[in-house]
Amino acid sequence: MPSPERNAIVLLLKKSRRHLGPDEVVAVLGAVAQMGEGPFSLRELRRYLPERMVAKRNVMRSVGALLQTLVSIGYLERFSQRRYRKRYESLAHYLMSQVMELANLETSAVQQPQQEEKVLRVLGSKKAGRSG
Repeated sequence: MPSPERNAIVLLLKKSRRHLGPDEVVAVLGAVAQMGEGPFSLRELRRYLPERMVAKRNVMRSVGALLQTLVSIGYLERFSQRRYRKRYESLAHYLMSQVMELANLETSAVQQPQQEEKVLRVLGSKKAGRSG
């Protein structure tokens, strides 16, 4: 089984969340993936989280902040003030299209626009009367 500590996406989502470790981030992503297609609240999401997370208030505040991050990147949408809705089946499904788009952006950023070569003709000067 892959380690969450080595997954770059988990590490990015964990960044600046001191109350959530990589395992907790994975637990939140798994809980969101288990939610149905309809809107859900943080309170409903708690049923799918480990008890050790639900019991700590600061951890649950970090879970709420993580949900807001998932809204800002486009995986979730804010259905109402306290309710969220998944826009895609899973975060992995959503990120597949984003990775392809990123690959296109990277290749287009590296390509230099081709400049047309300008050919200049230097004509010999016709200076009559000079003798050496």
